[in-house]
Amino acid sequence: MTMRHALILFLGLLLTACSTKRYVASSHPNGKAEVVIYMKGQGEDAIKVMEKVYYPTGQLEYVGRFENGVEHGEWIYYYETGTKKFVEHWQNGVEHGVSYEYSPDGQIYRELHYEGGRLVKEVDRSRQ
Repeated sequence: MTMRHALILFLGLLLTACSTKRYVASSHPNGKAEVVIYMKGQGEDAIKVMEKVYYPTGQLEYVGRFENGVEHGEWIYYYETGTKKFVEHWQNGVEHGVSYEYSPDGQIYRELHYEGGRLVKEVDRSRQ
């Protein structure tokens, strides 16, 4: 085997080991996916990196990411119409930053400010 072939084989194995795999964890009675988990890695070393949950209609209910096995980054929740319902921000498994709650017409009606999992400020934007 030439050095070039060995390098191509190694890169192929590396990409396969690092790729994200999609798994349907559960389905609705109508057969549509309910919970879809995205895993990175192989076997016992695989870790969950994202989760998507769907309404029975197939519309996305929420999507969120994981880092080191806990919630991390932006999580977005939707009404069954597809309009945003909540946007949360997570850091190492605790809410951190500004989260937004939306009315069914898509307008932000409340801001929730978190620091290390503790609610420190609430802003009711429906009265502004």
